[in-house]
Parts: sequence; structure tokens; C-alpha cells
Amino acid sequence: MRSLRAVSELFPNATETGLTDAQVADARARFGANRLTPLPHEPVWKKFLEKFDEPIIKILLAASLLKIVVDLFDASALAGGLALGAVLAVLVGAAVAKLGDWVPSVLFGLAAALVGLSVALGQPSYEGLAVMVAVVLATGVAFFSEYRSDKEFEKLNAAKDSVRVKVQRNGGVQTIALEDVVVGDLVRLEMGDEIPADGRVVKANELFLDQSLMTGESEPVRKALSGPDEISDGPEQPGCVFRATQVVDGVGQMTVTNVGDDTMIGQIARRLGGEPEEESTPAGGAETGAPESREARVQQKLTISKASTPLQEKLEVLAGLISKIGYIAAVAIFVALLVQGLWTGEVRLPGPGEDAGKVLLASVRALLAYFVYMVIIVVVAVPEGLPMSVTVSLAIAWRKMSKANSLVRQLVACETIGSATVICSDKTGTLTQNKMTVSRVGLGGAAFGPDPGLAHTGMVAGGGANPGSPLWWLIVNAASNSTASLEEKNGKLMTVGNSTEGALLNWLGAGAWFRAEGLSYVALRQRHPVLYQVHFSSDRKRMTTVAQVDGRAVVLVKGAPEAILAECHKYLGADGTVHDLIPEVRAQIQSQIAQAAGDAMRTLAFAHAELPADFPHDERAIHPRRTELEAELVFTGWVGIRDPLRDDVKEAVRQCRTAGIEVKMITGDTIETARAIGREIGLLDAPGSFALTSAEFNALSDDELKAKLPDLRILARARPLDKYRMVKLLQELNHVVAMTGDGTNDAPSLKKADVGLAMGISGTEVAKEASKIVLLDDAFSTIVRGVHWGRALYENIQRFIQFQLTINVSALIIAFLGPFLGLKPPFTVLQLLWINVIMDTFAAIALCSEPPRANLMRRPPKRRDESILTPAMLGNIFITGTFFVVVMITLLLGMQRAGWFGGGEVVSTDFPQLTLRQVTIFFTVYVFFQVWNQINCRSLTPDESGLHRLFENPQFLVIASLTVVGQVLIVTFGGRVFNVEPLAVIDWAVIAVSTASVLVFAEIARRIRAAV
Repeated sequence: MRSLRAVSELFPNATETGLTDAQVADARARFGANRLTPLPHEPVWKKFLEKFDEPIIKILLAASLLKIVVDLFDASALAGGLALGAVLAVLVGAAVAKLGDWVPSVLFGLAAALVGLSVALGQPSYEGLAVMVAVVLATGVAFFSEYRSDKEFEKLNAAKDSVRVKVQRNGGVQTIALEDVVVGDLVRLEMGDEIPADGRVVKANELFLDQSLMTGESEPVRKALSGPDEISDGPEQPGCVFRATQVVDGVGQMTVTNVGDDTMIGQIARRLGGEPEEESTPAGGAETGAPESREARVQQKLTISKASTPLQEKLEVLAGLISKIGYIAAVAIFVALLVQGLWTGEVRLPGPGEDAGKVLLASVRALLAYFVYMVIIVVVAVPEGLPMSVTVSLAIAWRKMSKANSLVRQLVACETIGSATVICSDKTGTLTQNKMTVSRVGLGGAAFGPDPGLAHTGMVAGGGANPGSPLWWLIVNAASNSTASLEEKNGKLMTVGNSTEGALLNWLGAGAWFRAEGLSYVALRQRHPVLYQVHFSSDRKRMTTVAQVDGRAVVLVKGAPEAILAECHKYLGADGTVHDLIPEVRAQIQSQIAQAAGDAMRTLAFAHAELPADFPHDERAIHPRRTELEAELVFTGWVGIRDPLRDDVKEAVRQCRTAGIEVKMITGDTIETARAIGREIGLLDAPGSFALTSAEFNALSDDELKAKLPDLRILARARPLDKYRMVKLLQELNHVVAMTGDGTNDAPSLKKADVGLAMGISGTEVAKEASKIVLLDDAFSTIVRGVHWGRALYENIQRFIQFQLTINVSALIIAFLGPFLGLKPPFTVLQLLWINVIMDTFAAIALCSEPPRANLMRRPPKRRDESILTPAMLGNIFITGTFFVVVMITLLLGMQRAGWFGGGEVVSTDFPQLTLRQVTIFFTVYVFFQVWNQINCRSLTPDESGLHRLFENPQFLVIASLTVVGQVLIVTFGGRVFNVEPLAVIDWAVIAVSTASVLVFAEIARRIRAAV
């Protein structure tokens, strides 16, 4: 880390006044931008090959291999024997060596070699080749969907680091993006900020940092000034600060010494990427803490978590259960078929005088037929598309929520927000517009408008504030006892820092009595330099600054009126004289403040005190005597600040109520202000609803609070620990809690909540880091939209599960009943691959792209323990599945016994009782039933048709159409590869119309169930 002297030699005055535009350009040219080299990604080719490691793909490749081997027997028994021996050798070798992920690659490579051998021997295995092509297509679709999801992660991961930084440039304060910070920048630090780069402290006032990212220690560390020639560095040095650590208390300034990959976190990231380090130790000197744990923390900081969500884990259990049932059924049927084959002599050893080769070949063919039939059952039973449905749904919900101003930082939030039963919301900026303006002023015992009327009070002389008057003291207090600044952007003044303090600065700038003297808050701060500060906390409810006024040390205090008035025994009259704060005057002031609070204004009081002449002016000397600062406070006055409600907040609160979601407002305002806001937005309309102050809240035991929480709507004068307790008790009542927060002290409650929601505009970086979602516009209505999308995500996955299980259950029953009825479903492995792998993948994308239904926000939230398979879904699966079983078995019986749709040649020895035309029709009917059933599965309840607003989802229609087009192409051009023959136009029309009967059947069943 560079020393301050080294930086000053390059950029004179950088450590005092900051850089100029020319120096910024020079610094960027010399040292580069403040960007970290992205962590390495897994190669695309490797991700693609991983798709071959699915169990169903291995089964298909194994079945394809055996089919190719048997085909080779017809060309050359010797070549076939060698090939079979090679297959067995590879499989045994793989099992012994535990090759794991290499098994599918070996199977695929061996299958390709055997296909080539079959072509060379003049007996090409079309089905083997086609299976490999289809496997590539199936894995390709899964890979492409996951690839798109990964791209969404990368975009959001980049947005995750969009931190804004306050720097001093060209003599003023500016907010810039983190990546625009350069070496030499003078950065202002406040509670809740994230350190944008490595640097050294040049000013510090009770500055404490959370350095747990670097050290693993959660205890905040105090930082102090760094000497100009100090060269030692490391997190343990009080003058050194490091990128991605956070300010948890106090204020200060730092000069940037290292940016981008030259920072400590940058060098750790490079080490994670496997790049060699230029030095034996990273910037920052000796290691502190275990390198592995530090690297893990840095990696977690730089990436968005993709850990499995509860819903994914729940679906994995469901998929595993279904797969086990399928495997058990498959093995049972294989054993039954084998016993039947041995009983009938279809599988046997050659007898005396028989051609051993022919008998063994026939037996092998029979065993292969049993195995393929077993594969049929496994393929139709395993829900291949289920994991992809979750991935697709999460990616869509993530993208839609981001477009709706919700930056999702953790994947789990996409689904959890939809299950929220309680939303605990801040007031300022979330329910209101965060456009604070001073609307009322109380001085000298009287109340005035923000500007008019002050000129007639005797506090204004010659167009400016009369020195020593309450107005003058209020001006000095508002300007100096503050950490906020104003920045001009696009012709408008924007607040940098606390919005309440920004409102005071805007009020000063708008006052003619203030501008008349040619003053600005910057000039006042220079005229009255700050000597010491004690920053606002929820416990003290006030901020205290010691400033130098006319050579004297003066205490300036602002904060909650009740906290200020409790410390004051005197007040400043309109003429600038000090009077005792007698009960009558105190009551009058309190009445004025209460009236302003009742008019939904945030109230803020001011006081000051002149310290003794011998009081020290040095920060280190003042700190031990900080308890003496507020001993003789004189009440100066108060202001009422209005923050208008957001236009859509009342409707958003109503939607939450309709959706069964409780809304609780937690605010630092007075109980009167909170109640006024609550009445305006409808929070206190319900019978029995009430508000509490923090003191009343904490006077109750946990059991007493739990009894009152259902009707508690507002918590006023709240402290961060009150938020945490609220979340904890609501969760103990089995609620799913969404909590908003913007301050550093909100971090514990944001982490504790099921979904922490940080403010993107007004929120601190500490709050954002602790949250799962960042509201980019701070609006409450954005939370409601997030709930809507979260519920839609859950429903879309339910739609696909309903579709998947209807097909899988019906196909499993058909396959299971077939042998007992003397039937065999005429599906080749390749046809099954199209039906179950490719089509299910398309169906997952189609059904999971459904937009949110309006009635979603008229239903209660999902319970934590609620099964994803609802009774209505099980009803749909059973009714529609039964329809499929009856129709398909009837069709198969008709084809095999009555000769329906006969004509043409026999398919093969696998299906000797059917013609190629019959197999094609059976295959096409089954596919079209699935296409129509996708429409049915858009409905999850009897009260909504699957056709409802069908044409509002073009993606669904396109995917369904592509499936039909794919089936037409397969039937028309598949020929021997798919064991099909082309159908006439009339055949297609009849199949399309007849299979649409499942729509009519489902609609009738739905009406009957709704009526019952």
C-alpha cells in the first residue's frame, strides 16, 4: 500500500482538497480503473459435457450400445462378440476405477465407434446413430437453458457491485460509481458505507470498520489518522482501510492508494483465479486469519449464491421418490418378462442338435427386448424436466423482478418472497416519496411557515438572519451539525447522505433570508469548523457536534423533540435572550410539535450550548469529556418536515391485505406522525388494529407481544433491536417475514428475516450486504410486485409438475398393464427420447414462462409446511391420467386385436403384431395428447380454465407449435430411424381433432368438480 507522501508527490493537495478532473484522468492512466478481474468461470465445453452425466442419458446410451451390438451379430458374429466384449470390459473397468463423470463420455465414444464399425460391415445401426444425435440435442437444450440462467447470474452479479461513492473533487462533493474511483481520490466515509478501494485515513471521528471479510473477526475496529510517511499496512494498522470492508460507526475521510487488482481483495481474487502473485504476500502485509477462510469469504463476497433453494430441495426429494418407484417397477417387470420368457422358451440354452448360434442370438434378442422395455418404463418414470423447470422459473422470475426494480442478491429470495405472510416496512422512502421539505418552523415559542412570516419576527435584519436569534442558531446548527451535502445533477440539487439533513440544507438554500448574506452551507461549515461529533443513534435519538463559532467551542444538538426537550431547561426567545423553559412554555412547544406530527410531519428539534472558554478544541481532548457536552442545553426551536406519500402505496397495502399478507409499519417517527400516516394508507382501518411506541413494545413480555402482534400495525420510535425482536417473534408464530431496512443497524434484522429488503437509493452498503433483495426504487409497491412474481414462480413449477406427473403416471400404468393384457407399447428408445427428454424440456420452458395471474394476489400465502402437490393438482393428475390410460390402451387393443388403422408392412421383430402405419399413428397420438395437455396444465384449480388468456403467453404458443412441427418432421422424414412412415393430411387433421378431446374432457371434469 502506498504512503500518503507517495500519493501527495504525484497529486499535490490530494489529501486535503481532493483531485481535479485533470488529475483524475492522469491517475486513471497511471494506475487503471477500480475494477477487479472477474473470477474464472467453468469452461463452456465442460458444462456441456456435464449434461451427459444424467442417469437417464447413461441408460439411453447403454441401451443404444446393446442394440448396436445385437445389430452387429447379423453382420459378423466375430465382430459382434469382440464389440460386446469391449462394451463389458469398458463398463467393468469404469466401475472398478470409479470413473464417475467419465462414464457417459466413454459410453458415447464407444457407441460412436460401434456405429462406425456397423457401417463398415455393411449393417449400419441407424437407431444407434440417431440415439446419439438425439442425446446431443436433449443435452443441448438443457445446457442452453442453464447457460442462459448463468448469464442472468453474471448480469446480476455485476449489478450487485454498483456501489456509489462520495468523493471530493474540484472543490465539491460528488457521488460516483465505485469503478470510477482512482488513486488519490479523497473519499468521504459515513456509517453504512462500503470502502471502495484500499487507502489511508486522513480524517477520523469515532470511525469504526467491520473488517471481518479480511480478518474473520466480527468485532468492529477503530481507525485513526495515518502518518504521511507511514508505510506499514495490513488490517491491523489503524490508519489502513481496505476495499469491501464497511463503516459501522463514525465518519472520516480516506485517500485512495490502491485500486482494482492492486487492492488486497483484488490480489486474493487473482489468487482464486490461479494467477501467479508478483509478491510473496498480498497488499496488506502478513496474512491474518486462515488463507482458505479468507479466500472463501472473498469468493462469497464477489459472487451471488447459487445454493439450492428450499423449493429445489423439496422437488429433488419428489423427483427421487418418483424415480425410485420407476426403477422398482422397471426391475419388477423385467424379472416378470424374464420368467415368462423362460417359461415359454423364448429365452433358453441350445438343445442337442440345434444351431447354437441361432438359439443364442434369439435369446439375446429376447433379453434385449426385455431390457428395452425396462428402459421404456424408466424413461417415462424419471422426471427429467423437473430440475430444469426450477432453473427456468428462477431465471425468469429473477429477470422479471430485476426489471421491476428488485435486484435479487440471493436466489432463495425469488421463491421466499412469494410465501411472505408479513411485510414489516419502513416509512421514509418506502411508503413515502423521500422528497422531504421543511413545512413548518417553531422559533421563540411560536410556529411559522417555512419562509413566509419569518421576516416579521424580529429575527431577520437587513434581509439576513439576526446573529444570536433563534433563526441564526438554527441555521448554524442545520449547516454544521450535519454530514449531508448537496450535489447538482442535471440542473437539480441531489442530497448526498442523510435525506433529513438534505431537506434542511435545501431549506436553507431556498430561504431569501439565507441567500441575502451570500452564504451557503459550505461557507458556514468553513466559518464554523467541526471539532468533534457524536453521531445519531437510535438509543440517543440525537446528533451532537462541537463547532468553533467566533473562536468559542459551541455544542450543537439536533434530534427527536422529546429527547432534546428532556435535556433542555432554558429556551431562546425571539429576541435572542435566554429564558427558563417553564412548564407553560414547554407545554406550548410540545403542543405545536404534536400538531405538526398529527399532520403527518417528521419533527426535529434543535438546541445549543456555549462551552466554557477553557474547553479544549482538540478532538482527542474533547472525547474523554463528551458526557459534559449536553449539560446546559438551550432549546433553539424545531422544524416539521413533510414527506408526501407515494401515489401507489395505498393500493399496494390494499393488495397485500387481499393477498392475506399483514403489513406492519416500523418507523423512527413519533407515534402521532406514525398514526397519521397509518390512517392515510389504511393500516389502522381494521377493527382492533393499534400502534405502539418502542417503550410500550419493550415493556411487554414475548408471550404478551405474541398475543398482540396480529393486531399491531405500527411501531413508532422504533430501534433496530425492536425490528429484530419483531422478526423473531413473528417467525416463532410460523410467519414468513419480509423486512425492509436502510441503516447499518438494520443489518441483524435483515439477516434474520426470511427476506431482507434493503433500500437501493437511501440504503447503506451494510444494509444491502445483509439483504436478499435490494429495492432499486425504495418503493413499497415494488415489494408487492416481487410477491406477485414469487407466487407466479411457485405456481409455474406446480404447472410443470402437474404436466410431468400426468404423463409419467399414465405412461407408467400403460407400460405396467401392457404385459398383463398381452400388449406392448410400440415405442422405440428414440421415440421415447423425443417424448420424455426433449418434449419435457420444452414443456418446462413453456409452462414456466406463464405470466402471473391477477387472482394470485387474492389468495392466501403458502404455508411453510404446505406440500407443492395440492389436492386440486392430484385430482387433475388422476382424472386426466385415467383418460390417457383408457384411451391409449383401447387404441392399442384396437390396433393389435381389431386391426384399426392397418396397412403397410410390419414394423420389425420388436412389434410383429403392428404395421408401420399403426406404430406411427400410436406414436403421434401420444405426442399430440401431451401437446394439448400442456394447455390443460395451465390450470391448477377447478375454477380456472386452461384456455384462460392463452394467447397472452406467446412463448408458450411458440414452444407448443415447435413441438408439433418437430413431430411432423419426424414422421415425414424420420423413416427407418424413428420407425415411422409419412401420414396423409387427413390423418394429421383427424389426429389433431381427436386428441383435442382431452381439452373437452378436462373442461367438463373441471366444471363438475367446481360445481361439487
